[in-house]
Amino acid sequence: MITRSQTPQWALVQRLVESGQEFALYCYPGDPSPRLVVGETCVLDTAVALNTHKALPSGFLFHPFAPNQTCPTLLISPSIVCRGWNLIDFETASLPHRRVALCHLERKLQRAVPHGSDFQRIYRKFRNQIDRGRAHRLFLSQAVEGRWAEDGDEGRLFLKMTELYPDEMAYIVYTRLSGRWMGHTPRMVLRGSSKRAETISSSGTRHITYAPNLGQMLSDFLQIPSEEVSGVPSSMAREFIRLHEGYPRLYFTGILGPMNIFDETAIFLNLSCLKQHPEGRAVFYGGTMLH
Repeated sequence: MITRSQTPQWALVQRLVESGQEFALYCYPGDPSPRLVVGETCVLDTAVALNTHKALPSGFLFHPFAPNQTCPTLLISPSIVCRGWNLIDFETASLPHRRVALCHLERKLQRAVPHGSDFQRIYRKFRNQIDRGRAHRLFLSQAVEGRWAEDGDEGRLFLKMTELYPDEMAYIVYTRLSGRWMGHTPRMVLRGSSKRAETISSSGTRHITYAPNLGQMLSDFLQIPSEEVSGVPSSMAREFIRLHEGYPRLYFTGILGPMNIFDETAIFLNLSCLKQHPEGRAVFYGGTMLH
């Protein structure tokens, strides 16, 4: 019998953070009951993994804005899957406590802050493209440096996110390849099962498909970043961002969410997030410029 958890919720999050285990902890919009996936992380070859002739893999998907060798598409393959604080306490009670080594991405992370005049210069370049009609829409983003306030701050911050943004998906993810990320987003782009799936546009329009090929639908999202977080025309916007935005977005404005866990898939745009790195943290955010 599982009894009511006596461990504070923030401490359960910190237990995960300090265990060295790779995990994803997340809450769906409108649902305060957290879900946990713990397991080994693999680099996902989307061309193979989402092939229409293969079964869709199961796990928590973490996909960057522009995948490359040092910032790849990741999947946490589940060895533990549970829902609710009581079960999370029960399932994680025996996790070890170990020092988490810095991941390769953290060692290579550039200072991700176009401060002051640099940001103004970047803004003018984006604005110039809009004013001249070379782009109808561009998504300009920025990162701001900060530091953790105290030990255990991640657990408290995750709970604060769920409290302040109850209608958004809140998450904290750690893998050895990506490092530790945390964020919240209102923007679901795909939800489905083996029988039914729906894609959701930025305007809220839903397109429902029955007996869908989720692998193919996911592949479409992974191959090209959403115009919401790049711009229109899409190819020009992505190249302009790469050349002029001034810092690596990494997993910010990528997509994330459970994939084929208990026949459920729910994929979100990663719109507001922070990344812990050796010097503290980088907080990522952005907005759209329109013609």
